[in-house]
Amino acid sequence: MVTMEPIPVGEQTLVGVEVKLPKTTLLTISTSRGYIMCGATSVWAISR
Repeated sequence: MVTMEPIPVGEQTLVGVEVKLPKTTLLTISTSRGYIMCGATSVWAISR
């Protein structure tokens, strides 16, 4: 399942994305300048 939510910070709105996988959960917060990520960077490795 994929969930997207706006995250208000000051006058900006960031985009939070959560991807639930069988063995882990990936989280990202995106801005106009880049993103931060928590979770596995190789979905292939986790899916094995």
